[in-house]
Amino acid sequence: MIERVKSWTLTILIATSAVLTYQLWTFQPNLDYLDESGYVPSETSGEELALNDVIWPEQLIFHDGLHQVSLDGHENLFARFYNDFLDARVENITLHQNVEADDMYEGQRIAEVIYPTAIPGDVVNSVLNIEDDIPYLSIDMVDRILLVDNGGESENLVVRLVSYGEQIILEGETNFSMSDFRDIYLEGIDQYPSVFSYEIQNNSSLTEFIYLPEESVTYTTLSDTFSEMNYNVFLRLLFNDTDYVKQYHQDNREASFTDGNRMMTLEDNGHYLQYINPVYSENVQESQQHVVETGFDFINSRGGWTDTYHLYDWGYSNQEENVSYRMIVAGLPVFESRGRDLASINVTRAGGQVSQFSRPLFNLDGSPINARGSMELARGEQVIAFAEQQFDPESIENIRVGYKMEKTDNVVVRLEPSWYVKYDDAWYPIDPEEAEEEGENGLE
Repeated sequence: MIERVKSWTLTILIATSAVLTYQLWTFQPNLDYLDESGYVPSETSGEELALNDVIWPEQLIFHDGLHQVSLDGHENLFARFYNDFLDARVENITLHQNVEADDMYEGQRIAEVIYPTAIPGDVVNSVLNIEDDIPYLSIDMVDRILLVDNGGESENLVVRLVSYGEQIILEGETNFSMSDFRDIYLEGIDQYPSVFSYEIQNNSSLTEFIYLPEESVTYTTLSDTFSEMNYNVFLRLLFNDTDYVKQYHQDNREASFTDGNRMMTLEDNGHYLQYINPVYSENVQESQQHVVETGFDFINSRGGWTDTYHLYDWGYSNQEENVSYRMIVAGLPVFESRGRDLASINVTRAGGQVSQFSRPLFNLDGSPINARGSMELARGEQVIAFAEQQFDPESIENIRVGYKMEKTDNVVVRLEPSWYVKYDDAWYPIDPEEAEEEGENGLE
């Protein structure tokens, strides 16, 4: 009996297998091609970076006795020096208070690293390779860094972290190669422009200097094509549910999108994005993270970084915190020529949450179509004389060369070098030579 059951079971299994095999070979599902018109671009338009990539100096000054020279970001030696410094250790840190400029610049040979804006103390450990973990040596911000060669048989460079607002210096040692410092970086300084120092009024016992060229300087003019970014990527990144987002056009024909709370607006013919997320500060807790880090993380997770951007400013106003990362081309900051700042990524935080976000919706293609032109800019003394006529000297915050950006059509931007003055937290282009020519013509 048992053998008969086994036989019938085996017969049924063989028959079932045969039927399934037949269906597998003969059945053809009815499949259509995917609708490629519904193709969705990548969720990220740029790339995620490390904080070190966007916190970068704007100027490097080498002091050799009374001789001073300047390197801007377009010089290859500039990046090499700073990367070597970032790789070096900083250790044996001590605190110095109530110091003066003479103490700050004490030493035979000095490299002075100048940032566009102060580095928050919370961020310093993320930028520098500091070996010591000494909480009581806290510092709110670092405005610039000095590496000092005291001469003789010293094997280590002294490093000084300077805070003008707190009027303190953190001093330590670094294992930055002394031979490289002397033989590579200081040996060839004569090939770089000589500069003189100009004192900035900062109400600190630590005198703050900016450095301007003794002679006229020449920079390349550039023309570059740019590519538009798909705003739909940011719709998905900035709104929780795009099914509830509606589009409408304002009176100025700029497109806006809203879910009834958040709003995203496309400006400058769709080349610039403004995002607003109303925050009710009484309902949220303050963030323990610095706004520089908050802005950096937000950009990393909302489309990433296109082109090169560096931390350029941060601050507080009207119970809001804001941070700005500026576009950098050939080592120089880029400014908009028509009074609208379309060359920066900005993040505003209120009550611990991001409340505003703005950024360009284009990226430069990185292959200039015309880089053979150049412009000669006025020497430092002319710039100072003109700036002090146009602005209150006690309120001048910075003076430097930047690129003036202008779109010549829908695919090309032109970048021309110009002197800029930072006054009352805003950057203004100036042309001392043009003003002199107008003055001479007026006298005729």
